[in-house]
Amino acid sequence: MLSAILNTRPTIRRLIALAIAAVTACVLAWVVFAAFDSVASAQAGIEEKREVLGQLQSVAALAKRLDSAASPEAAANPEFLTGGSEAVIRGGLQTRLNAIAAANGVSVLSAGNAPMLSEAGVDFIGLRANLSGPLEGIHNAILAIETSLPVLFIREAILRTTNVGPAAGRTGDPELFAEILFYGPLQTQMAPAGVKP
Repeated sequence: MLSAILNTRPTIRRLIALAIAAVTACVLAWVVFAAFDSVASAQAGIEEKREVLGQLQSVAALAKRLDSAASPEAAANPEFLTGGSEAVIRGGLQTRLNAIAAANGVSVLSAGNAPMLSEAGVDFIGLRANLSGPLEGIHNAILAIETSLPVLFIREAILRTTNVGPAAGRTGDPELFAEILFYGPLQTQMAPAGVKP
């Protein structure tokens, strides 16, 4: 075929050479365009990740400010639940439960108020929560609830498996459903010095 092209008239050879040059230029332009598009999309992804990082840094700074602005009562007695009202304390308990569950790969299916308790002159406030997750995650979540401050006591726990029996191709920890009832002690209000109750 090459010899047929070389034996053709010079104008046809020039047209073939121009066609090859045009095709080569088009392919080169497409490669350059694809490279610039790839760089632009990578740069857009980097900018998006920078925005998310900025948001996360501002949330972390806000959390530090809120922690530093915590009441002196809470700093003096970290074993007790503190807050302006019962609703605020319950909200704090739910936030703490959600954080513990997320850290251990467990889902909080529901969380509701538990009745207040009073034992030996100490008031307790609590939640009833339904959790679902792998065996290790439920174990670690319950451990974190009972070993962190302020102190929480699990008064009732019901554990059920959700996938009993060998499933085809199933490996790893079994899934558990846990219903727990836990309480934390409220700090008793002390009378100011010199005032008798």
